Amino acid sequence: MFIGLYNKYDNLEKSEKNKNNTLIIDEEKLNQLNFEQPTSAQLISSSLGQDNEILLRYLYEGNNVLVILNTKKKQIKSIITVKKGSQFGLN
Repeated sequence: MFIGLYNKYDNLEKSEKNKNNTLIIDEEKLNQLNFEQPTSAQLISSSLGQDNEILLRYLYEGNNVLVILNTKKKQIKSIITVKKGSQFGLN
C-alpha cells in the first residue's frame, strides 16, 4: 500500500514539473499563410492533411463548402460546394 502511495506521489511530482515547461515559438521560422474568406462564411472545422494541405469546412449561403489549401505553394487547391439533392452526383 505504501509503495502504491509513493508511486502516485512521485507521478504527481513529475506531472507538476512538466506543467512548468513552456512552449517557445520562434516567430521568424513560422511560415505565415494569410487566407481571406467571405464575411458571411462561417468556419465549421479545419484539419491538416497529407503534404501539409489544410482542409477548411465552411457554412456559406446555406451550403457546406470545403476549401483545400496547399501550404507549400500558398494557393487554393480546390473549392467543393456540397448542395442538398435526392441522390449523390456531380454537376
